[in-house]
Amino acid sequence: MAKKIIMYGNENCKDCVAAKAVLDAEGIRYGYVDVLAGLPHLKKFITLRDANQDKFQSEIAREHMGIPCFVVDDKDIYVLMPEDISVFKD
Repeated sequence: MAKKIIMYGNENCKDCVAAKAVLDAEGIRYGYVDVLAGLPHLKKFITLRDANQDKFQSEIAREHMGIPCFVVDDKDIYVLMPEDISVFKD
């Protein structure tokens, strides 16, 4: 069964652009939320990040936003670099 993947990112983030390119090249289907496309998107991401601080500790410590971020099947959260995205292959 295919995984439901939602990617949180922004087009001005080089890691997000690279992550999308990897997902596309690998034929991995995903939804995309641009966290800076509007206040509701940003609030949704910040709420997710604040509720799962253990997943974002290193990003927060480095004063990074924590994107690209992937939510899989509405429960598993990953903060990954583009080269680690192969974890989503079926």
